[in-house]
Amino acid sequence: MNLYSHLTRVMTKGRVFVPQIDGLRCVAITAVLAYHIRAIIAWHYGVNDTPTGTDGLVNWTFGAGCKGVELFFAISGFILGVPFARQYLGQAEPVRLKNYYLRRLTRLEPPYVIQLFFVLLVTWLFLRHQPSHIELYQQPDWLTHTLRHLGVSLFYGSGLVYHAYPQPNIVLWSLEIEVQFYLLAPLLARVFQISSAPARRMTIMSLILLPMALEPVMAAFPWLGWTLLGKVQFFMAGFLFCDLYLNGHVRTENRNHLWDFYFLAAIAAVVGFSRAQAKYPFLPWLWLVMFTAAFRGKIIFWLLGQPLLTTIGGMCYTIYMYHWLMIFGLIRLTIKFSTHIFWLDLLIQFVVMSAIIIAVCAVLFALFERPFMQRDWPQKIQAWISRKTPAKA
Repeated sequence: MNLYSHLTRVMTKGRVFVPQIDGLRCVAITAVLAYHIRAIIAWHYGVNDTPTGTDGLVNWTFGAGCKGVELFFAISGFILGVPFARQYLGQAEPVRLKNYYLRRLTRLEPPYVIQLFFVLLVTWLFLRHQPSHIELYQQPDWLTHTLRHLGVSLFYGSGLVYHAYPQPNIVLWSLEIEVQFYLLAPLLARVFQISSAPARRMTIMSLILLPMALEPVMAAFPWLGWTLLGKVQFFMAGFLFCDLYLNGHVRTENRNHLWDFYFLAAIAAVVGFSRAQAKYPFLPWLWLVMFTAAFRGKIIFWLLGQPLLTTIGGMCYTIYMYHWLMIFGLIRLTIKFSTHIFWLDLLIQFVVMSAIIIAVCAVLFALFERPFMQRDWPQKIQAWISRKTPAKA
């Protein structure tokens, strides 16, 4: 068995692998890596968000990388929407909710719990000795503090309990939103029961606009920003594309370069809106354009389907969970390559760190995530334990 076979995702029986979706996941995780590398470099340089001498296209593009999280939300909306939409549109058997929730639990929880253990280990060995974490981890009660926060993270509750990013691995906030969506997806997917296609799509679009309509309420109750309500528009963009995709409105037989242009234009718009600090009304629609272009663009369809991109995209869960702490550790070594030209350092650090992070996370993926992609892994472990247990006389 070659190395590549250990890094490809394990497909659940009955699911069809769509390479372009994993290609989009690669785009999303690359954007997130760029954003956090930029943030940590800026901190080490002692500069603010828009420092003198650091502005420019590279800085803007890296700064827009935070929108990769919202792209992940849209992808989740599409992926989880497909089986329910097929059920309600009469294209597949009904989804069994017990199996649906059990699959989420057995597929996602083990890698997540293992990651929390690693976070505790990293905190004990490294973080409590770093000058940037004096107030958190160099206090006598650092262990109690860390265990309290990790305990809340275990139940995806940091945003709801503390109204703040999880500590010490702050990127876990988006997984908390994802879990809220996983729990409510069967209910939200009932929108596909609406038989009239125009009415169904108008309902989904109304949900996309819902956070904008509730903006005064969310301003009055900021904690709502840590719930699905603050991000539902992105998941619903995935639902809308799911509806169009399953009803044959995203035809791939007539791919053309115009959609390649639309894909690039959407990325440019994301960078532009991020630079202008525009709010969410624009973003879900740009994701819809990118989704469509991923299937209808000639070059983009080919590019997103390349094994390297789909493999990285398939490992995105592992990369996402570990990359933030890895960047914090790596910067103390890679800062030696600094040229003190901010945009050039961004590019250098991104190339070097990304290569190391992806390589390390490939090992972590093979060890701690890929085995749990097999639906029957609990049965295999139970059978193994039974073989190891001596029979009673």
